[in-house]
Amino acid sequence: MGKLFFPKLAAGNLVRNRQFIFPYLLTGLLTAAMFYNVAFLTWSPDLSNMPGAANIQSIMYVGTVVVGLFAVIFLLYTNSFLMKRRQKEIGLYNILGMSKGHIALILFWETVYTCLITIGGGLLLGILLSKLLILLLFKLLYFTVHFGFSVSPSALGVTAALFAGINLLALAKNLLHVRLSRPVELLKGGNVGEKEPKTKKLLTLLGVLTIGAGYFIALTTESPLDAIMLFFVAVVLVIVGTYCLFTAGSIALLKALKKKKNYYYQPKHFIGVSGMLYRMKQNAVGLANICILSTMVLVMLSTCFCMYIGVDDAVSSMYPHDMTFSQMKDDPDRISEEEYETAVLAQVQAAGLTVEKAWSWHMLSMNMIQEGDRFTLIQREDALGQIVFTEIITQAGYEAATGEKLNLQPGQAAVYSTEEIPDTFTLLDSTFQVLHRLDESPTEGYSAYSSRRLSLVVPDENALEALYQQQFHYADMAQNVEWQLNLDFAGASDQEILDAYNETVESMAEHYSQPDYGENGEVTGIRPLSVYSECQQEGKLEVYSIYGGLLFLGLFLGFLFLMATVLIIYYKQISEGYEDKERFAIMEKVGMSQQQVRTAIRSQVRTVFFLPLAGAVIHLAAAFKMITKLMAALHLDNVPLFALTSLCTVAVFALGYLIIYTFTARTYYKIVR
Repeated sequence: MGKLFFPKLAAGNLVRNRQFIFPYLLTGLLTAAMFYNVAFLTWSPDLSNMPGAANIQSIMYVGTVVVGLFAVIFLLYTNSFLMKRRQKEIGLYNILGMSKGHIALILFWETVYTCLITIGGGLLLGILLSKLLILLLFKLLYFTVHFGFSVSPSALGVTAALFAGINLLALAKNLLHVRLSRPVELLKGGNVGEKEPKTKKLLTLLGVLTIGAGYFIALTTESPLDAIMLFFVAVVLVIVGTYCLFTAGSIALLKALKKKKNYYYQPKHFIGVSGMLYRMKQNAVGLANICILSTMVLVMLSTCFCMYIGVDDAVSSMYPHDMTFSQMKDDPDRISEEEYETAVLAQVQAAGLTVEKAWSWHMLSMNMIQEGDRFTLIQREDALGQIVFTEIITQAGYEAATGEKLNLQPGQAAVYSTEEIPDTFTLLDSTFQVLHRLDESPTEGYSAYSSRRLSLVVPDENALEALYQQQFHYADMAQNVEWQLNLDFAGASDQEILDAYNETVESMAEHYSQPDYGENGEVTGIRPLSVYSECQQEGKLEVYSIYGGLLFLGLFLGFLFLMATVLIIYYKQISEGYEDKERFAIMEKVGMSQQQVRTAIRSQVRTVFFLPLAGAVIHLAAAFKMITKLMAALHLDNVPLFALTSLCTVAVFALGYLIIYTFTARTYYKIVR
């Protein structure tokens, strides 16, 4: 044999098996390009100087890990499918006199070509697309676009190393399979699994129990904190249940239909049930993968679009006022509230802003547990899901914020609550009679831990101080009373407010910061200002960086998972086409017309094909409530908006799924005919 014999034979194999190999090469190339781009964005110098750069690059880093893990799992899974389809070919090589060493050389050269195409082509495509993707990201984040072109050596190196490693793992797995298999086994490899599958009752029961448990968790979770802790538990349970039900539950169902003689012994049902019974054993894992990947696409896209569209709601919830300045009442370095408020107002007015509304108040925030007519501090970890986020202000603060008079007397209160509050209730050691029930919360506070809220207006500072002191009867550490100064402006642009805010913060820090002195009286540093400040316009940039980055990553991963779904469907249609071709001929020989056979096979193909889509939609519906709780933890509780984005995502995905079916079905029918 000449030196070029094995390289030429390997190249010829790739061309001859192009129906299987080329989709795999294209997928590997696109995955490498996508991994390069998400790695490029993680280390991009264009992002490092942008507002919220740390948030964006953290999100992109997570994307790098997810895409990398997905590439390893999916490409190795697809390689296993390809080897199964080529077992006869490899067995024939062995029968014709090639040693396993020669076959190993062929597989080695095929891997070399695969690396050159997927890594080289992927990096080239990734570099070409990198500028387009960063422009898209900047558009989503409302950043100023900078022209120029760059290549990340770090991203190039990591991408090349990862995909070279994946191909080497695939080669090692293939070589091990060839080494351990006998030629006769390889020749019969395509016919393995033709016996009628057995009903696995235990696995079916496990699938019902795990998917039922996952649904139960998703449907009964009430608090955002519980949703955060239990979400991945529910996801794992549903994934396990999906695999079990597709591999065992579907067979159990089809066997049950087979036992119903009145149903089974009809031409269209006989062919459909028997065909799906054999098909499920061989392709159940692929169908489960399609279902899970489809669910991921639906969940990611519907959630990310909802978050991005509702970003203004989130900003308003997190930053209800243009500027807020606050400090703790018992801070030893606290500044005179009246003096600080006067200085801030003078500074913003000097910056040219017109104050539309300004007020200050004292507020005490606590996490409480409600037990009938009594509220106590939370002290048990198992009660975290029952938290009632409680904010308490004085009557004077309420009147300053709303302009409404309450005329509360000692022992009386005005309340807003998401829970049922009796006319007389006890909070810590203080008992209050409800004089007013408010239609909305005056405090505009928000808790990422609980959707249960209580806003309480007490008569005066003495009542607020009493509640503050009573905390120590139940816990060693108590929440501080916070002083807040809230400012809203009229007729000012976001940039004008942001500039004035930065000037004000800098001026206040310069004026009120105190030096720290060492033991010998020398100045050792500057003590930071004890006043915390925030600006809605500054916060908006941070929120846009997070939500825009999540949308970009969601679109990115959605496309990746969709590409994987298409490839699995394509391979599934091809493998079933070759299997059904023989059944086609047999059924025609036993007397069935071509039209009857085609109708029956179309029916079973459509049923099996759209089963994963139906499962994905059911998974999304079951997860709907839990996802809304997760988004509530991110200050987005617009449930109708999420319902709308979910419906639109399902509609668009179903349309795309139908298009995929149409194109892949053509390949299937060409084979069987």
